[in-house]
Amino acid sequence: MHWFDRIAQRRMDEAEAKGELRGLTGEGKPLDRARLRERAEDVLHRMMSDGGFVPEEFRIRKDVEAKRAVLDQIEDPAERKALQRHIALLELRANIATDARRAARD
Repeated sequence: MHWFDRIAQRRMDEAEAKGELRGLTGEGKPLDRARLRERAEDVLHRMMSDGGFVPEEFRIRKDVEAKRAVLDQIEDPAERKALQRHIALLELRANIATDARRAARD
């Protein structure tokens, strides 16, 4: 067993002995096999989302989707063009945020 695994196991055993692992969400339920195949990045994003943190790029893309739904209902050409410009700017900001996140990760 690797030294890191031994430390992790010891800490889990201590937490279990103190009762700190009781009453957790999903206790007593079988593991979700799909989650066992998740990549580390997917797990991280899910944990951040569960904690209430949503990266800026995801928030912006959600806003773009909402504005696209509104765009389909607008008949005035000038108003449509203004909203299309706004959507394009939001998409640019989302792409910049994505690039910044990837650059920070590398």
